[in-house]
Amino acid sequence: MKLIDILRVKGFKTTGVKIIRHTTDRKEIKKLVEADAFELYQSYQKTNVFKDTEYIIAFRALESTKALLQGVYKVHQVQQIAKLPEVLEPIISSENWGPGPYYHYELVKNNKLCDLEERLVIDWGKSTVSWCQKKLDKDVVEILPEGFAKAFLGYENVILTFNELEKIINYPDVNKQWKMMLSNVYGVYLILDKTNGQQYVGSAYGKDGIWGRWSNYVQTKHGGNKILIDLLDVDSLRYKNFQISILTVLPNTSLRRQVVQLEQIIKAKLGTRVFGLNSN
Repeated sequence: MKLIDILRVKGFKTTGVKIIRHTTDRKEIKKLVEADAFELYQSYQKTNVFKDTEYIIAFRALESTKALLQGVYKVHQVQQIAKLPEVLEPIISSENWGPGPYYHYELVKNNKLCDLEERLVIDWGKSTVSWCQKKLDKDVVEILPEGFAKAFLGYENVILTFNELEKIINYPDVNKQWKMMLSNVYGVYLILDKTNGQQYVGSAYGKDGIWGRWSNYVQTKHGGNKILIDLLDVDSLRYKNFQISILTVLPNTSLRRQVVQLEQIIKAKLGTRVFGLNSN
C-alpha cells in the first residue's frame, strides 16, 4: 500500500499537496517541540517552500528512513516577514536560516487523517535530505494500533511525556511490553516539570511496582504529592508539561525500606527538597 492510496480512500485530492519530514531530534528543534511550539515552527520557513501548495502533510522522522504522520494542514495566506518570533530566533544560526526575509504561512489543521495521526508510518525513501516533496507514492510501513505510545527500549531509556504515559497506562493491551516490564520491578523515578525545570523524585514499591504507581499519576495527575497538588490547583493542565523517567530499578522482592532509602539518597544528591518539588 502507498500513501497516495490512503489519501484517495480518505477522499483527499492529491494535487496541490506536499509532504514534509521534520527531523525533530536536533537540539533547537527538540526544544521547540518540548515547548509545544512545533506548529509555530512549521509555519515559518526561510524560503517560499509552500508556494502553490494547498495542503501539507507533516511527518516526524523516525529511525532510518521512516516517518510518522503528525497532521494535515491547509495552507492559507503567506506573508513575507523580516523577523521571526522570539521563540524561533535560535534556529536562525543553528539551522543556517540567514538574516531573512522569511515566510510566514497561515496553516489551519485539517482532520481528514486525524485517525491516523501518530499511527501511520511511511518509508520516505533514500532522499531524506529532501524534506519537502510532492512525491506521494511512499510505501506504508505500518499503521500502529490506536493507543500505541512507543517501543520499550530498556529501563535506562525510559523518558516519557505525560501524554505518552497516559497512552501506556490507558491502553495496556497495545503496550503490553511496557506493562510487563514496569509491573515486575520496584524503582526510583523522576518527574521533571518542563515549565521551569524543577524535579520531583519518587519511588514505587507497592502492588504492580512502577506500573501501579504510575497508574495513580495518570488517574490523579499528582500522585498525592503536596507540591504537585498545589501546582495543579493553580494550573489544572500543568501536568501536561511533566516528563517522567526511571532513575533506577530494583527487584520486586526488595524491602520497602530499601527502596525508600535509595529514594532519600537520590533526593539528597539532586537537591529536590531544597530546590525541587519534594516536600519531605
